[in-house]
Amino acid sequence: MEVLRLMRSKNRCLERWLNHSHEFLAQAQAGDFTQLRGFETQRDAIIKAIGLFDRKLTEVIACLPHEDRTQLMIEGVKLVEADRMRLVEEILVLDQKVIKEVEAEKARLSSSLGNSEKSKNTVKKFKSNWIPGSGEGIDRKL
Repeated sequence: MEVLRLMRSKNRCLERWLNHSHEFLAQAQAGDFTQLRGFETQRDAIIKAIGLFDRKLTEVIACLPHEDRTQLMIEGVKLVEADRMRLVEEILVLDQKVIKEVEAEKARLSSSLGNSEKSKNTVKKFKSNWIPGSGEGIDRKL
């Protein structure tokens, strides 16, 4: 039953990913993106762990004797696999929401940066027109 144990462990990784995504989404919806880097790092670590479980599962299944492939094991695999599919679907939906929040924040920051740049350019234009016409050059001659 090593196969079922590995599959359940893989599903626990997916559950961690789902929980972590819920937590980050709540923060993002509140306008807090300070944990974005940590969210990405945690998600990358989970993906790496899932990859390790997949490789180990491939090894174990390849070495699994035919007589160990019982109907009971097959039914167990189907149940764990159905749970995995449910988790993946939930993660996909949640990831779309996270992406939407990140894109909205990106657009807001881009707009804010553009407005800041416009303000800076306006001040530069004002200063370049105002200083020569203000008579400041007279002070230097005296």
